[in-house]
Amino acid sequence: MARAWDVPGLTAGSRFRDAAGRVILTRWREMMSYRDGTLAGEDIEDLHAMRVSSRRLRAAMDAFDGAFPPKSFRPLLKQVKEITDVLGDARDLDVAVERLIDVLPTLRADERPGIEGLIARYRDDRSAEDPKIAALMARIEADGFEEHLAGYIAKHTGVKLSKLKPRPPEV
Repeated sequence: MARAWDVPGLTAGSRFRDAAGRVILTRWREMMSYRDGTLAGEDIEDLHAMRVSSRRLRAAMDAFDGAFPPKSFRPLLKQVKEITDVLGDARDLDVAVERLIDVLPTLRADERPGIEGLIARYRDDRSAEDPKIAALMARIEADGFEEHLAGYIAKHTGVKLSKLKPRPPEV
């Protein structure tokens, strides 16, 4: 699993609102760093890492919701929850296929066709998830969600994404 990014400037003495801005924006960038790999669909680990990062972002937004006006914060959280849900649907199918493939060698010859058929069905279902992920990412980009989120966070916490510059951890 992808390691969580360090949050630039976060200290034990950080004010609640400052911490909220830093953590949320870092988790956003962390999640979006897996976007291209997820859309390419060549390695299921990119999708997995993006989903895990989206869950970290959701948890951060839930933890820091007190730093923001509830009525205006709710739609942002709702968008992040949608991202997590869409990624989760695809990830669940990836995991199911992997596990069934692992089971195949342990089966008798007469048991294999049923599991192979299930694998084929899950792969078809999984392929149907790719356009949903692509459409969601396109909508997020077209709607300017990152800019909106960054502006909202800056307005309420003073933390600006352009100055925060979160980066992946050193390997």
